[in-house]
Amino acid sequence: MTHRAPTYRLGPDFSDKLERFRRQVLEGGFSLFAEEFSGLDDFIARASGDSSDRQDKRLRQTPREKYLLEALSFKIYDELNREAFNRAKDTLIVLPDCLSLDNPDCLKTDEPWGDRCQQCDPECTAFKVSEIADRFGLEVVYSKRKLSEQIEHYADRSGSLAVIGVACILMLASGMRSAAEAGVPARGVLLNFTGCEHWNDEPFASRFPVEQLEAILEEKYGQADQATDD
Repeated sequence: MTHRAPTYRLGPDFSDKLERFRRQVLEGGFSLFAEEFSGLDDFIARASGDSSDRQDKRLRQTPREKYLLEALSFKIYDELNREAFNRAKDTLIVLPDCLSLDNPDCLKTDEPWGDRCQQCDPECTAFKVSEIADRFGLEVVYSKRKLSEQIEHYADRSGSLAVIGVACILMLASGMRSAAEAGVPARGVLLNFTGCEHWNDEPFASRFPVEQLEAILEEKYGQADQATDD
């Protein structure tokens, strides 16, 4: 008796098709993003020749293929989570430490479930995000090393939580997977560049397109003045 496969059944040529698909994605992706990824090869080559004992050496040596994979993963997760994100009652915004203009001397408060911006510098992107969050009545926290536990804390407190993460290419999709494990739908915005100590001898503040964050919130809540009137 032949059983009918409930989801998929791999044919004898599936492996060949998958290999062709892999090549097409990589070739097409690196061609499309040639400008954005132009510095990767040189950076990875320098990192691979690093003989120091720095703890983030493996992260710095991440192959360029994974940058493309994680960027694509983020975009797919972002679209898959969209409806559930918009249905959730509460929204938490999670920021990376590298967004702080004054890092490591940032005045953010040291909180057990995520440090909080004190809006000390109007030029800081975190200040601007906090202003947007205030308009929508939302919480903003900096990410913790144990992100899963952080998200679970706010999810348990809320009962109906969604998360917007801001992070670099190598961290954003990973964070969205952590949120999914906690049963929390997540959307995200990618940093335009990485300014943290993992990638720079002299760290500086990262940036991201704040208008993308606003667009996600307006899609869910409407204009900020409408959100506060509900």
